[in-house]
Amino acid sequence: MHPEPPPPSSRRQACLRAMRAAGLAVWVCGLAAAPHGLHAQGHPPWQTEDVRQQARDLLQRWHAGAFLALDDEALVRSFRALSPEVLATALALGASQHEGLEIWMKRQERIHGRWSDKPFLNHIKYRRQPRQVYMAWLPGGPKAGQEILYDARRRPDAMYGHLGGAFNVMSIWTALDGSLARENSNHSVLDLSPRFIADVVAAELQRYRAEGRSPQADSFEVLTVAGQRCLALGWTPSSGPPAHYAARTRICLNLRQPWVLQVESWDAEGDIQERILFDKIVPATFTDGDFDPANAAYRF
Repeated sequence: MHPEPPPPSSRRQACLRAMRAAGLAVWVCGLAAAPHGLHAQGHPPWQTEDVRQQARDLLQRWHAGAFLALDDEALVRSFRALSPEVLATALALGASQHEGLEIWMKRQERIHGRWSDKPFLNHIKYRRQPRQVYMAWLPGGPKAGQEILYDARRRPDAMYGHLGGAFNVMSIWTALDGSLARENSNHSVLDLSPRFIADVVAAELQRYRAEGRSPQADSFEVLTVAGQRCLALGWTPSSGPPAHYAARTRICLNLRQPWVLQVESWDAEGDIQERILFDKIVPATFTDGDFDPANAAYRF
């Protein structure tokens, strides 16, 4: 169980001042373009049973390694022939096939107009039901040693965390959408899995359809990202936020597993806004102990 929030004290206030000064880099300011769990509230109208069956067939091919065996031309041709609805559904189904995921991530974002040249290195334990998240900042990246915990059953509107290094004075509760949370990320602590990207793709599909435009990707190209061959799909909508997720978005599909390897977005001036690389994702079975601040492996 998480401890109750500590009472106001000079030590707590000092910790808060230190956290504001150092900036607790947490993904907690809310999803900018797509509601989290888009499909959790029922299938969208375009996701018919036929679409779902085609998506399941696609996932079978994906799991079997069929796309790894294709040359570049055949790979592009295969995905160009897919309907956007089938691809969006396959990404959602693929990202939701496991209750728990252990994720290693590299993340860069433009926050308050400044690009983080050195990526954050994060280790994440993510559990869908109940919604629980543990996140650590790893050595080699900024703010190493920081940790946060989120448990929807305990505090659905807050997370528990501490800074790293000399600023680890104490652990505190902080609001998911408070000013402290918004200082160092454009995303929510709930947006830490491939399902977030699947929801973005689905939300964009609905926006394109509402505008009377095909949501088919504008570009298809084979790239090598983090040493892995992948297929990159790019979209350039008629406008950026808030009408769309970004002025330009590119997702790189992991050909080994049915989810996204990397997502990037740019603004209307061509400046990159984010680059999120899912370095490694491993299906995992977690217990409540994995999300308990008393866990001996953590430093809360």
